[in-house]
Amino acid sequence: MHTLSIRCANDDDDDDADVDARTARGESDARIVFASSFVRSFVRSFVGDKNYASACEDWTNIALHSTTLDSASTNMAPPPDDDDDGETWQVYVHKLRAWVPSAASVTDETAEPIPTRPYLILIVSAKDGAFLSHEHDEGERGNVFVDEPTCEEVVDFVAKTIEAPRVLNSSRAKDGTGKEKRGKPSRVRLACTTSARAKAGEPKSWATYDGCKYVGGCKEGLKEKCGIDDVEFAPVPRELIETIVRGQIEPSMAPQEQAWGTQHLPGLMESVDGFTSAFGASLFGAAKEFVACEPWKALERRRPVKVSYRLTLRDDLTMRLTAFVSVDGDLDSENLGFTVHKTLTNAQAAYEVEHGNEDVEASVEGQTCMFASAPETPFEDIDAAELYEWPVVPSEKEIGGALWPLFFKIGLDEETGDNLEISRPAIIELQCFEVALKAVTSLVAKGDLKCVGEEDNQRAAAGPWTVEVSSFAAKGEEEKVEIEISLPELVEMKPVEYL
Repeated sequence: MHTLSIRCANDDDDDDADVDARTARGESDARIVFASSFVRSFVRSFVGDKNYASACEDWTNIALHSTTLDSASTNMAPPPDDDDDGETWQVYVHKLRAWVPSAASVTDETAEPIPTRPYLILIVSAKDGAFLSHEHDEGERGNVFVDEPTCEEVVDFVAKTIEAPRVLNSSRAKDGTGKEKRGKPSRVRLACTTSARAKAGEPKSWATYDGCKYVGGCKEGLKEKCGIDDVEFAPVPRELIETIVRGQIEPSMAPQEQAWGTQHLPGLMESVDGFTSAFGASLFGAAKEFVACEPWKALERRRPVKVSYRLTLRDDLTMRLTAFVSVDGDLDSENLGFTVHKTLTNAQAAYEVEHGNEDVEASVEGQTCMFASAPETPFEDIDAAELYEWPVVPSEKEIGGALWPLFFKIGLDEETGDNLEISRPAIIELQCFEVALKAVTSLVAKGDLKCVGEEDNQRAAAGPWTVEVSSFAAKGEEEKVEIEISLPELVEMKPVEYL
């Protein structure tokens, strides 16, 4: 029985496309690793059942005595125009990397729990570094909101904190309980998850920045309800996000012993060398258009499609890449994927197994793009998609109304030869996904690439076709890539041929 471990991908992986001795001729061949249908079912079993946290606890129960609270707050300096007598409150609305039952799930005990990502409202005093919330009765909501707080709810939270403040970091609490009298702030500076680090180090541009909806949405309410006229945007310190929120609060809401799929696979931008926001937009966009053209209606399940293209590495050096891709599943079955195979033998083996050839066995190793629900997707990818506006696949029946392209590969551990490792593909492998998805989508949409019906028709050769697509893998800069697509002939595999 195989076990599974997680590692980050990088460009030094042995199965990356390497330039070998053939570069002396100015050209080299590289082939991309593959994935079998086993990968998807394995990952689904690996991430576990969708067991979500049963409750949201007020952050007052978390890390109250941590010195890092004080460490982070020392960087929360007042804006340059502040006077010594006034007090500035930084109000940060953060979308937590955790899953909890939605409000509807909690009120209806008979309904199946529907997960949602909760929000944290965190107030920090720039005057003395105090982390603030408000006193509340048992069972009353604190500073964690199951649904995204409205501007009115943010104003109400600030008003309650002014009326009955509670200091969360114990070293700042005067009597040790956190309860104390504090005056209302002279100024409020707002930020949210997508704007948390916007304009950092550019204080002169904060007053005119319009990337946080809470600034304009809370101004009138803070003036009328709290008597605060000075309301603007300001970014929050990186340490506050990484050390306090990411390091302490979020792990306590999603314990490591729970089998969250999102805890195990790193984000693309965080783990893949050379991955840019522009490339993410192109890659996710290619995945969205691929699903929109309904390729499962044109291509038989697991039918190998040959993809070849040439990349220019230098003026005197090009590299030719060849891969065999296939469509796996469909949107209705909730098991849709796009696989990339290293060789035709491996690609056809997966096809034979899918179509009942018991003489052939597909490998457990491979590479795929699975279209997953939000709880199966790394939080980093979800947050990056929201921040940079990457396209996703619309799906009304999914959480958040979307399916997410999840790119990964599974291989055997080189030392043991037994344990399975799941990791992110390297940048050159992800580029193969990008250009292949675009090329297949183009030909399917035109009606050129089609292989369904009787088995003899499925196995027949067709093509080649040539398609030019754009790639943004090279540091986010657009380059045109010419792709050659064909359907290789599939002669039924026999045991001796396969072995």
